[in-house]
Amino acid sequence: MKALNQLRRFILAKSNADEVHEIREYVRGNLAELAHDFCVTTGTIESALECVKDDSSLACRMLETIRRSEAIQRAHRKEARAKAAQASADALASMARWENGKLHVDMVSLLASALTKRNDLLVFASDEFTVGVYMAPLFDLAKLKRRDLTAFVDAEGLHLRWSTGGLNLRSRKDDDADRIVMSLPTRTAALAA
Repeated sequence: MKALNQLRRFILAKSNADEVHEIREYVRGNLAELAHDFCVTTGTIESALECVKDDSSLACRMLETIRRSEAIQRAHRKEARAKAAQASADALASMARWENGKLHVDMVSLLASALTKRNDLLVFASDEFTVGVYMAPLFDLAKLKRRDLTAFVDAEGLHLRWSTGGLNLRSRKDDDADRIVMSLPTRTAALAA
């Protein structure tokens, strides 16, 4: 992405009529780096340079291509982050345990590996209840790097405890939020074990 950012700055600096021709030269001079960041071959960029004869049009087209490329790369990073967080949540859900009607979860590990974005929901789903909490307060709690943190989930919400206090997060519903779901073990399976 570094080459794309540099190209954007160069285009914006040279966008007046007297210097716009330098954009084509800049692209040719940085062909390999730009091809790498655009995820295309150098031939693809060379073809684009040949097809677009007007330097002002080339500048506009390059800026639009940079925007599209960055959006695609952001979407790929978001998808990869969500996939990794979901895999972590799945592994941690298998280690959750029922105790006195409360489902205890490893919150330290969850904070370290299952959070995606502040406005996303972390959903705890069991046969008895489903609780969704926004990740924003969890991100804030993760910054404190508490090692004495414990947590349990019940029908009321997520209950976090540490040596000097605690926090109760009530369940929220947001159909538009992205979510990471922890499919929790059933109480009967825990009793049978």
